[in-house]
Amino acid sequence: MTVFIVDHSHTNSYLEEDKRALRCLLQHGMIGQGEHIDLNTNEELPRLIPVLVANFSPEELAELVGKQVAARMLEMYRTETLQNLFLEAELQHVLHAFDEAGIAIMLFKGPALAYTVYPQPHLRTYHDLDMLIHEEDLPRARAMLAGIGYTFYEEFRANVTNDRPGGYNFKLKPADSWLAALIELHTAPHDSDIGMNFDVAALWANAQPITVSGEPALTMHPIDHLLYLCWHYRFHSFSRLLWLYDLVVIARSGGDNFDWDRLVERAQRQKLATTAYYCLTWCRDLFGVAIPDRVLQTLEPPRLCRLIIERFVLPDPASALATPQGYTRRVLAHHAMVDRSGELLKVGLRTLFPSRAIIGQRYQRYWERHSWLPLQFFFLFYFIHPWITLAKGIRYVIRKKA
Repeated sequence: MTVFIVDHSHTNSYLEEDKRALRCLLQHGMIGQGEHIDLNTNEELPRLIPVLVANFSPEELAELVGKQVAARMLEMYRTETLQNLFLEAELQHVLHAFDEAGIAIMLFKGPALAYTVYPQPHLRTYHDLDMLIHEEDLPRARAMLAGIGYTFYEEFRANVTNDRPGGYNFKLKPADSWLAALIELHTAPHDSDIGMNFDVAALWANAQPITVSGEPALTMHPIDHLLYLCWHYRFHSFSRLLWLYDLVVIARSGGDNFDWDRLVERAQRQKLATTAYYCLTWCRDLFGVAIPDRVLQTLEPPRLCRLIIERFVLPDPASALATPQGYTRRVLAHHAMVDRSGELLKVGLRTLFPSRAIIGQRYQRYWERHSWLPLQFFFLFYFIHPWITLAKGIRYVIRKKA
């Protein structure tokens, strides 16, 4: 098993490139929203605040986004820092408990990125602890977590209808604190309307050891992690700029030794070639990440897909990725990123008639507001959802022509 090695030797050389890219994204965001941007509801910017604070002085932030928004950013940064101090301590406690119990876990996303590919852990804050676990270890893990104060909960009420859920959620909420620790135990990537082919056994076989706050753990191989993060960013319709920056940092992490040929082979095998192409293209075009031309040429999507995405859906990626107004475009891109033109028909059918799990998650707020409604009736949305989707599509076309 190879030890996780990250190249931070060129970190300082990225500062100017990052400042230029972040300034561009902030300016797009502010043009789309003005100084009245509400960071409490905004999806694109808030989680990126630690990176913004590290790259810009308070005066520079005020110049970029206005004094009011800059002051709110600094306030949110202090809260985020406090929360992460609590989560860091809890992560150490949980990793120690898993190690003592002899239960293998694989950290990924926020906590793993913070302690492996980011130059300083405080730059990558996180709100929960994502861990991959062997399915046969779940009973022992649930008992162990209950023993240290965690309680199980369903993230979506409709999850109880899913025969094979990929994730299990646990929460620790101290009685004397507003802070809480959330753990998501995954046995596999969760259900998705995106065609993908993750090999869970291969993720475990390729896993690499890391040490977090003195505690041993595993994390995904950098190539597996990058492809997972591309999929995750697309799954959530490219909603957070932090997730784009995660890709920037991990793509840089291997330096000149990054095995791009291996990434291309896995992306094609996992039906993520087009997804990886656009994610890596944005990393290159916006942040100056050195992606070899041959990699993008090999991953290049079919012509029809490129026409839809680059001409009609995302002609200006920076604006679409940085503003709430770009949400509809991002959702369309989420659906259109296929590896073969013929798959666009399947995408259309999946969009109109998604899986039971996706239907349940899509309309979770309705179930929460109408908790008296039996979950067995959620199938009724199969008759409603296609018309809602078509209506949204028609409205988008009308607005675009106007």
